[in-house]
Amino acid sequence: MAEEPGALVQARQSAVDHLLRVGIEGFGPFKSAQQMARDLLEDGLTRDEAVRVLVRRHVAAAGIQGFATNLGGLITLPVTLPANVAAAYLVQTHLIASIAAVHGHDLESDEVRTAILVCLLGNAGTELLKKAGIKAGSKLTMNLIQRIPAQLIREVNKRVGFTLLAKYGTSRASITLAKGVPLVGGVIGGGFDAVTTRAVGGFARRFFASPPAAPEVVEGRVVEREVLDGEVLDVTEHD
Repeated sequence: MAEEPGALVQARQSAVDHLLRVGIEGFGPFKSAQQMARDLLEDGLTRDEAVRVLVRRHVAAAGIQGFATNLGGLITLPVTLPANVAAAYLVQTHLIASIAAVHGHDLESDEVRTAILVCLLGNAGTELLKKAGIKAGSKLTMNLIQRIPAQLIREVNKRVGFTLLAKYGTSRASITLAKGVPLVGGVIGGGFDAVTTRAVGGFARRFFASPPAAPEVVEGRVVEREVLDGEVLDVTEHD
């Protein structure tokens, strides 16, 4: 990725930090992501049921005409974005964070925050990891993010911010991003935001619900793997 002016890079990072903070802490009609997850689970819902409720509520909010106007200063970011795009990002960030919390992930950890940003990209997240040097196949899960070294996490964060924010400033900005999200297209306005929010919710559900990584059996041997210098390596083998 070509070098950019430091002020622009800093502005994008500040925007991403604001997006994460507000999305996790809650805004408007939404409590904090942690509290929303806790409330649903304390009501006796299973994790799958809680996630379905979360997706339904966030899709409904994203589809309301004028929702961005009601958020006021919350959607003011250090970069120029259309109000509806910024509002959709906030709703989707809160949805992803809430799903992560339902599955017991620590919203304060760098890995989980990176995962939230990657989920905003939908299917484009896999390609982003490849560009950052992570050669780990096409299945993107929380298990993979947790195995990435800290220096590569920083590179992933930088690329996520660039991808989310760099191409905006035109009326077709949200259409550009949505190419990375499955099952969207041909919908505009609140309907578009609702469809993309549903797609992002489905992606996050699969991403965070993945079971803990189990050792792989290859020709009768148990092989455990880790990510090192951008490569997935076999680190232990035993019968």
